Amino acid sequence: MQSHPPITPRLRRFQGGLTTLLVSVVLLFLATILIMVVSRTAILEQRMSANEVRHRQAFEAAQAGLDRAMIFVTTAPRGIDKNNDNVADAGPSETLPNGSKYFVAFCQPGTALPTCPDTPGAPTCSTPTPDNFNTPTVVACGWSDDNIARQFLTQSISTTSTILNAPTNPLTAKGAMNVGGSANVVNYFNNLTVWSGGPLTSIGNAGKTFIRNPTVPPPQLGTTPPGEPNSCTTTANYVCVTDKNITGPDVIDNDPTLGNLASGELFKNYFGKSLSEFKSGLAPSQIISANNAGGLAGARGDTFFIEGDTVFPNATIGTRERPVVLIVDGNVSFQGTPTIHGIVYVTGNVTGGGNPKIMGAMVVAGNISPTGSVDIIFDPFVSQNASYKTGTPGWITGSWRDWR
Repeated sequence: MQSHPPITPRLRRFQGGLTTLLVSVVLLFLATILIMVVSRTAILEQRMSANEVRHRQAFEAAQAGLDRAMIFVTTAPRGIDKNNDNVADAGPSETLPNGSKYFVAFCQPGTALPTCPDTPGAPTCSTPTPDNFNTPTVVACGWSDDNIARQFLTQSISTTSTILNAPTNPLTAKGAMNVGGSANVVNYFNNLTVWSGGPLTSIGNAGKTFIRNPTVPPPQLGTTPPGEPNSCTTTANYVCVTDKNITGPDVIDNDPTLGNLASGELFKNYFGKSLSEFKSGLAPSQIISANNAGGLAGARGDTFFIEGDTVFPNATIGTRERPVVLIVDGNVSFQGTPTIHGIVYVTGNVTGGGNPKIMGAMVVAGNISPTGSVDIIFDPFVSQNASYKTGTPGWITGSWRDWR
């Protein structure tokens, strides 16, 4: 029987050293793998953190663009640009202090929204039409400081209703009417032209009222009223009902309901709140003194509260698509040939000469006694736009999106 030689101490030391080496190599290998995993995790977290910073920069830049757009619309509620109907002055782009950037576009509601370019640049969309300049869809694109992250935001703007009950006839007065000159009061849409709480003493030597010829079907809301005749006669579109010789059924005067209204109730009937409440709820930029009424020339799509006796400028104020609401806390004296598209409310009396033209409606809490030629043509399309497109703008809840 063969026997193995005994293990010597030297051999034991050799085997122990080999085991230690193998364990050390395994531990070193595991440590290397651990270091690599930790390093990759740290790099991944660093990248994720950097991406999060970029995303936040881009998002906050786009949000800054939306805020800038709202500030512009709020501080320039006469329309994006009251003279040129464009957004050139809206501050459409800016580089923020942290290096991020945004571009803003005002788009026509209901049209396809643009996408944000890969590199900073303006999104392209259809410019709002004139009747939507106060209610555009705003698109804001934001980029991080290194232009890697990109964010798309969009939100729609609407306006509060300025008028609770819009006038349904061209001329209303709580007091008396004594027109010494020539007045043309026209209503193509219904049979009421003049409504007063006092007597209609005179409509002037050449004054007259017109209503739609009964042979003409009722027009649609957006129909432009055709031009009225120069003399009191019947045409294909109109019938002359009232002149200096006869007061027709289109005129309601000495109405006790209107004449006996308590002070301030007439204003509240149309605007839903008292004069002081309405004034305090307006933005400061919409309250002007009578001395600054000349600045109304060219204004559109806004509500103006004018303090004191006023003479309107010899210019065009408002448009049919973007009319104005003019509230005069005082008397009005007409001079020259101003043309106003919108609703005019006067807390005092109306006097003066000239040849003013109001396309929309006028309501007077006092008396009407101008000596010139006043033309007041009722237009419900103007009244509707004045009601819903001249109020305070604000974001439409639920229209905000950020998933592009």
